[in-house]
Amino acid sequence: MMMKTLSPIGEAIRHYKLNASGGYEEWSKVARAPDYRMHVPAMGFDVTGHDEVRDVIFGWLTNIGAEQELVDIVEFGASVTCYLHIEDKEGVVLDIVEVFQIDEEGRVTEIWAL
Repeated sequence: MMMKTLSPIGEAIRHYKLNASGGYEEWSKVARAPDYRMHVPAMGFDVTGHDEVRDVIFGWLTNIGAEQELVDIVEFGASVTCYLHIEDKEGVVLDIVEVFQIDEEGRVTEIWAL
């Protein structure tokens, strides 16, 4: 896996993805705007804020027994894009692209999981 030089927020996202088994506790170490949003169109998820992300997104990841593998991470301007393999407890592997929008304060403001 070839990693590029990343900004502090890019590095924080990379660290989380490499330690995703730590769940919401690991994710909470990443700088996030209080009202950040996460969209997962394939699952119909459109959530806002720390509590909804914890309950809906991390609840779902826990229920399916998700294991994340970071394949690559690219930072371009105010976006950080992660390419992932996510395997569920049945062994089904999903190829996921996650795009993180970053604000001028270096915080995640929006996430799209596609």
